[in-house]
Amino acid sequence: MRDILVGDRNGYVMLFLETGSGLTLADTIRASGTIIDVGGNSNPEVQDWNEDGKKDLLIGAESGTGTIRIYLNQGTDANPVFTTYTYAYCAGSPIYHYRATPRVYDLDGDSKKDIIVGDQYTYIYFYRNTGTNASPVFNTRDTLRLTTSGYITGNQASRIYCSDFNGDGAVDMWVSDFDGFIRYFQNTVLPGVEETEQNAIIALSITPSITRNTVTINYSLGLKSDIRMEVYSADGRMVENIVDRIEDVGNHQLTWHKKTLQPGIYFFKMTVNNETTTQKIVIL
Repeated sequence: MRDILVGDRNGYVMLFLETGSGLTLADTIRASGTIIDVGGNSNPEVQDWNEDGKKDLLIGAESGTGTIRIYLNQGTDANPVFTTYTYAYCAGSPIYHYRATPRVYDLDGDSKKDIIVGDQYTYIYFYRNTGTNASPVFNTRDTLRLTTSGYITGNQASRIYCSDFNGDGAVDMWVSDFDGFIRYFQNTVLPGVEETEQNAIIALSITPSITRNTVTINYSLGLKSDIRMEVYSADGRMVENIVDRIEDVGNHQLTWHKKTLQPGIYFFKMTVNNETTTQKIVIL
């Protein structure tokens, strides 16, 4: 019988078991007897991560030190037991994506498990395993591209599913998003990945998304970078240039005031070197 593992907005993971007459909530997944809480927007993936024949658990999270937790199964395959967790690392640092949605799949066809991650900001990221299946190692992050031009994207909160949908031996991809659509990307060649991405923007968060006066802007940089942040109106006019300077690696925060802007929808466009991300806010 097939069971379902469900992550929720609050950061919990629930197990629903198929009983033959429908699904029944069996438990909220625990570690060391305590309900697992990743803080928000949990996104679980079941894998035998260390190749010991037992199902382990990867959970994507909204935010934190790292946003992909790995819980190794200390029990059995039939009766999993989880205790502590570690983060998934890339180049010595915890992998961070705001609202990370990790999937484990051998995307490059080398018979080793890789990590593919969607996040709040639409792009799909590929972490190539340069270690082994029993001990995965990740040193670079690439962005999945289309064969024509541009990147594979969703529309906020991208979630990925990989499978050979048309039976041609190549890995195809579905991307669902915040708006409820599902986009199908057919693979016609080997996976197209960017070879030398610089990991400039690690994270961007603008809160609240609906405001009467001010918002707080938090962002993290993986490189010393040339930063430009602008505010655009819904009709595409730039109404303010907030930041235009070179900033160091690390976490940054600033407060933005609406000043004389009228109520409506606005877009914050952040450009770091050649990498751009956009977020929407509503001014009441």
